[in-house]
Amino acid sequence: MEEITFITEDGVKISGNYFKPKKEHAPVFLLLHMMPSTKESWNSFADHLQEKGFAALAIDLRGHGKSTDKNGSKLDYKDFKDHEHRDSMKDIAAAKEFLAGQANVDISRMAIAGASIGANLALWQASIDKDVLILILLSAGLNYRGIQAAQLAPGYSGRVYILASVGDTNAAKSSRELFDIFSGDKELEIIQGNSHGTNMFISEPELIDKLLEWITKNYKY
Repeated sequence: MEEITFITEDGVKISGNYFKPKKEHAPVFLLLHMMPSTKESWNSFADHLQEKGFAALAIDLRGHGKSTDKNGSKLDYKDFKDHEHRDSMKDIAAAKEFLAGQANVDISRMAIAGASIGANLALWQASIDKDVLILILLSAGLNYRGIQAAQLAPGYSGRVYILASVGDTNAAKSSRELFDIFSGDKELEIIQGNSHGTNMFISEPELIDKLLEWITKNYKY
């Protein structure tokens, strides 16, 4: 793993953990954390992806972790209005630009996994980006800080895996409704407990293996 930084179009310095590919023309995963959390919440999953032949990049979204500088001013997600959370789409655009410049990465075979608000952002990107072939949504919400998942879902026809905990009632309800909207190959899993986002990997460690099995089965290497 290598810690990297890049600058968004509006001057935010984004920090990321980059897991280099172990082969040429590797497909790549972009990993988007939940709030409040950081890029490190994806470390275990990213390690496994790297072993499977993927490149992976987990970023601190603006105002989180080490991504707190915008043109010399301090950012804190706790102070954000909804539109400032939605500006995280600029972080994703800059992350893709970074990945496009890396050796042995095939940006035309991109996957995105997101947790909570990261799931909604991942869906938003997938709905407008033809390079996104695989989408994993952990604890998505129908409306998270104005990111309307139900309106975005019809724009994505690729493969999607949706995961939530039954006790995380809003996420479970949202996940079921989104599953009905997606038109492509899709899978829904509602697990026991009330863990949210990447915390589901802590309460149910076998979920990582299950996701990797699904990725291997559905991804065109």
